[in-house]
Amino acid sequence: MGDSATPGSFSKRFDAVVDRLSLANHRVVVAFSGGLDSTLLLHALHRSAAIESLAAIHVEHGLHEDSADWSAHCASVAKSLDIDFVTCKLDLKLESGQSLESIAREARYAALVDAIGPGDIVLTAHHADDQLETVLMRLLRGTGVRGLTAIHAVRPFGAGRLARPLLDFTRAEIAAEATRLSLEWLEDPSNADTRFDRNFIRARILPALQERWPQGGVTASRLARQMAEAESVLGEVAAADLAPAGGFERIPVDLLAALSEPRLNNALRHAVREQELPVPNAIQLAELRRALVAREDSEVVVCWPGAEARIYRHKLYLLSPAETGRSKTGRIDAGSAFALANGELHLVAAEAYGIPDRWARDGLEVAFRAGGERFRPEGSQHHKRLKNWFQEAGIVPWMRGSVPLLFHGDELVAVADICLADSLPQGPGDGPFWRPVWRSRPSLQ
Repeated sequence: MGDSATPGSFSKRFDAVVDRLSLANHRVVVAFSGGLDSTLLLHALHRSAAIESLAAIHVEHGLHEDSADWSAHCASVAKSLDIDFVTCKLDLKLESGQSLESIAREARYAALVDAIGPGDIVLTAHHADDQLETVLMRLLRGTGVRGLTAIHAVRPFGAGRLARPLLDFTRAEIAAEATRLSLEWLEDPSNADTRFDRNFIRARILPALQERWPQGGVTASRLARQMAEAESVLGEVAAADLAPAGGFERIPVDLLAALSEPRLNNALRHAVREQELPVPNAIQLAELRRALVAREDSEVVVCWPGAEARIYRHKLYLLSPAETGRSKTGRIDAGSAFALANGELHLVAAEAYGIPDRWARDGLEVAFRAGGERFRPEGSQHHKRLKNWFQEAGIVPWMRGSVPLLFHGDELVAVADICLADSLPQGPGDGPFWRPVWRSRPSLQ
């Protein structure tokens, strides 16, 4: 690796990265904090002949008394370079037990997503030392292969992409180039606060490691790329193992139980991620694995923060707790929608059998199972207890209390959009007719 203090050497390597990341012919937006790393990144992009459209966005967290001055500094730098600039101010609310670092990071990335359009590329100034810090932190937290992919060089991001062109540069190389160019940058005093894990590693651990292994950051970046390849292979294996299920909402227990323990763990993590749910930790995963192997016939529930797994009738269901939320009662008519905890209920025109127009215009009561309801489904000769009808229809137990029931007076006339009552008036003066539609509903069977 060349000496970036040599005029031209940094630019040559940086231009090669710009070419590799295909940044040309895109609007490039730099996440600009005003610190050393993002300051050099912004200047390097401004000097690159390949970059035609360049902008900067500064996210003001409001966590320091000098935040407004930092925003003004960033605006001044952007103006001196004639670069489009915007400041996004955050209103962070920290709840008990939450990490300030993680809350600020999530809010920052959400602001960046909102600031870009289709095809835009957001660049952050993460470098090789950041990669080493991240690998060390995740190792100490007991991460797996996916965690060791660490900071990705490029990934999808909102309507565009997120890229890190400095990942193969050390902080020392960045500082040397910034000094050579006589750049000015901000120093955030919170970076010296070793109460934060990352700052502790940066201040206390990295100097000793880099003294012994100067290229440790570059090695960590190489490791992260190799782990990304390994994670890709694991994803392909999991997808193949789960392919017979035809999806991830309902996975046959027999399919999972036939897998070896490592492949089962891999398949479960993959399915959870595909459902966009938090991945369980090792203890929770082991509990779920034991439940699957036991193949109990009754309903089994395994919960972890932000997700739950249910086993019912030899199938595994992976759910968000919000999916089983209970809605409030109310009224719906032909001209309005009814908001549910998990979707939205509408009345739409029926092509054949349906709810009479006068009932739909006057409005129907929307309620939920309380117990004891009886129902005569369309095409049936006899009334049934709603509980028994749910069982026969295969409605999963945890959703039975969330299914909206439509009443005309005391008469149950529709069970969501699953079934209408058999006794609806269908005479010449009763039309047009309506049927309920439950939009964005979770799986019921």
